[in-house]
Amino acid sequence: MSRAASVDEERPVETLSLRKRFAPATLWPRLQDWLTARKHSTIGFSVLRVLFGVSMLIVLVPSYADRHYLWGAGAWWVDPEADRRGWWEPLRLLFPKDNALVFDLSFHVLLALAVLFVVGFQTRWVTPVLLVFWVGLSTNSTLLGNGGDTLMRIVLFFVVFADLSRHLSVDAWIRRRRGIRPSRRAGRMPTWVPTWLGIWTHNTVLILCVFQILLVYLVSSLLKFQGEEWLNGTAIYYALSIEQFHVLPALSQLAWQSAPVVALATWAALWVQMLFPVLILWKPTRYAAVLVITGMHLSIAILLGLWPFSLAMIALDLLLVRDGSWNRLGARLGALRRGLLSPAT
Repeated sequence: MSRAASVDEERPVETLSLRKRFAPATLWPRLQDWLTARKHSTIGFSVLRVLFGVSMLIVLVPSYADRHYLWGAGAWWVDPEADRRGWWEPLRLLFPKDNALVFDLSFHVLLALAVLFVVGFQTRWVTPVLLVFWVGLSTNSTLLGNGGDTLMRIVLFFVVFADLSRHLSVDAWIRRRRGIRPSRRAGRMPTWVPTWLGIWTHNTVLILCVFQILLVYLVSSLLKFQGEEWLNGTAIYYALSIEQFHVLPALSQLAWQSAPVVALATWAALWVQMLFPVLILWKPTRYAAVLVITGMHLSIAILLGLWPFSLAMIALDLLLVRDGSWNRLGARLGALRRGLLSPAT
C-alpha cells in the first residue's frame, strides 16, 4: 500500500465526504439538480408577494386624497427630472397629467391590482400588469421614493417569472379546493412548458433576488465606511434626531438616550451589512444575520416611518430562509398554540 493511500485512510470520513461534495466533478451535477429538481424558497416568495403588496398600499392609500398633487396634474414641476431619467415614454401614458379621468382610472386599477397581489388571486397574470402600472406611476414623480420603490421595481420584474402563489394565496386555496397538487400545477408557466423549465426560472429568480440584496448591503456598507459618524458609532443618533422623521417622538428620544446602545446598534448595522455575503454561507450565521438585519429594518420602519423601504428589504431577506425552516417553525408554533389552548390536566 502506498504512503498516500495510507494517509487517506487515516483521514476522518467527514473530511473525505466534504472534499467529495465540493469536488469539481460533483459540483456541476449538484448545481443542475438544485436548479431543476424542485422550487426553493416558495414560502419566502409568497411572503415577499404579501409584503410588496402591503408596501404599495402603504404608499397609495394614505396618498389617495393628494394623488393629483403627488403624481397628477399638480406634479408638472417634476417633469424635467423625470425626463432626465429617460423613462420609456409609453409608460408615462398610463397616468397622464393632462387627463384627470384617465389618471384616476389608472390609479384605481393600480389599487385593485395591489389588493389582488396581496391576496394572491390570479397572481400569474396580475404580477406583470402590476409591474407596468407601478412603473408607470413612478415615472410621474421621481422625487417621492426612498430607495424601496427602486428596489421593488427591479424585483417585480424578476418575480414575474417566479412562483409567488404557492402559499398564503387565494390561488393556493382554489387549487386545494380543486384537488390540484402543488407539484403538478402550482407553477407560473403554462401547461405546455416543460416542468423543469418552470423550476429553473423560479430558482434563477431566487438567485437574482439574493444577488440584488447582497449588492444593496455591500454597496451600502462600503459607503458607510466613508462616513465618520458610522465609524465612531454616532450615525444612528443623528438619524433619530431628524425631526421630520419623528413618527413616535417619545420613542425616538428614548432610543438615543444610551450612548453605548446607540454605538453598538450603529456598529452592528455596519458590520452585519458588510459581512452579510459571508454570513449567509453557513446556516446558523445566515439565520442570525437575517434576524439581526430584520430587526434593524423594523426599527427603521417604526422609528423613522420608512415602512415601504423596510418591508421591501425584509421581504428580500426572508428569501434566505428555507421552506423546511418555515415548516418547522410553523409546526413548533402550532404545537405551542395547542399546548396553550388545551385544558390544564
